[in-house]
Amino acid sequence: MHPMLDRIHMFIPFLDDATIQLGSVDHPFKVVDLESLGVSMRAAGGVTRRDDGGFDCEDLSHAWESLPSSYTPMAFKVFHQSLGKRLMPGVELKASPAKLLQGHNVFGPTSIRLGAEVMLKWLAGSYPLLWARLDLASIEAYALDCTYSARMPNEQTALQVIQFMRGVSNGQTRNRGDDYQTTAYWGSKESRLRKIKAYLKGPEFRLELDKVLKAARGASVDPERRQDLDNAHVREFKLRRREARMPMTVLSASRTLKVLQDPRLQEFASLLLRMEATVMHRWMERREIPTNLWALCDYQEALEEEGRCLIQECWSAVTAELFAAFEGMTMKRIDDEKVLAALIEKHTKVGKGKWTKARADHATGAIIPGVFTPGKSSDSHARNLFRTFRSIRDYGWEETMASMSKATFYRHIADIEDAGVSKAMLQNLKDYDNTRNVVPVLQLLTIDFASQRPDWYVEPSVEAA
Repeated sequence: MHPMLDRIHMFIPFLDDATIQLGSVDHPFKVVDLESLGVSMRAAGGVTRRDDGGFDCEDLSHAWESLPSSYTPMAFKVFHQSLGKRLMPGVELKASPAKLLQGHNVFGPTSIRLGAEVMLKWLAGSYPLLWARLDLASIEAYALDCTYSARMPNEQTALQVIQFMRGVSNGQTRNRGDDYQTTAYWGSKESRLRKIKAYLKGPEFRLELDKVLKAARGASVDPERRQDLDNAHVREFKLRRREARMPMTVLSASRTLKVLQDPRLQEFASLLLRMEATVMHRWMERREIPTNLWALCDYQEALEEEGRCLIQECWSAVTAELFAAFEGMTMKRIDDEKVLAALIEKHTKVGKGKWTKARADHATGAIIPGVFTPGKSSDSHARNLFRTFRSIRDYGWEETMASMSKATFYRHIADIEDAGVSKAMLQNLKDYDNTRNVVPVLQLLTIDFASQRPDWYVEPSVEAA
């Protein structure tokens, strides 16, 4: 059984001797000297020039920043004073361990310890002065994202499932409402207990690939276009010089791009519908799950010795109400892709094309014969036929016929029949669709716990990240 730990959100307090106590006896608070940590700062209260030419900066703080890694960046922020629920100043880190370890989160490890260690590795290497002042034994796990994926038969069915899921709520698991075409949410944005998200991995993967392509621009171009063996040493030199001069963010994006362009990875991600359950600090406390990071790692590893998986158990507990709501529910599965493919194959039209004129070569006087340029293919007629097919399915034969001239309607019917759809089926399509294409929702949302990773998966290591 292989779920994935998709995100860790942790808080690392400062050591007590690295802080200063301010305020009154009744309302004390602790601060850390932000300027001594080596991090970038912002002046939220503004900057004013003094008479002596210097500057006064008011309300210094550290903004959320992206910390570069070998692959994707990690979100990082210093909270330099205790405030409200935060009893100590400290640092928050948010990242996908899978992305830090291997460059993608299509599938990945479940180990909290492995994920935490790679996050801390990059913080330590980036800000050694800050690292020396942190109380590493007291790290708190604020949230964990636990994911499983179901494989859809095709992209259209995947979109239909997401659209259906948006309207489902049960018990305390309420749909949030701010949904998108390929994503649905349950649970309040401000929830301190749990959240659920369902989304299509394929579209998200393609967006990520486009983003990384832009970020890696300049690092993926061959610096030496000559391909002969005598010039191999020149290419090697230019590659090394470019890597030495290029910003870390571009190099990281270049490494990530190589990972995301793996055709095996793209194929595996293409039809996944992912169910992501977020469990938070308070949710874990109520179930007596340790929230200290290292105690949580020990707890997970102790469960593994018993043949149990903490990530799976958290995911199952959070999604149980939602899956209970799906019991007995059915939805229409409309497999239009086969019809569209048949129409395009039968009715794609190719333009006439044209011949270039024969001409005489200026140097030799020889006659160069004309060359035939094929015409461009067009599937616009096939798509018009498909729109008629869907109109018959949704509104019926008579209403579709009334929406256009009879000559056009019957011409469309004849062309659809040529693609293999009978007239009898078209005349009864609305009833046929309502009876034949109804499937149980849980049949489509079957989570194959044993097939969450491909057979070529290799567990990543912190040392290689």
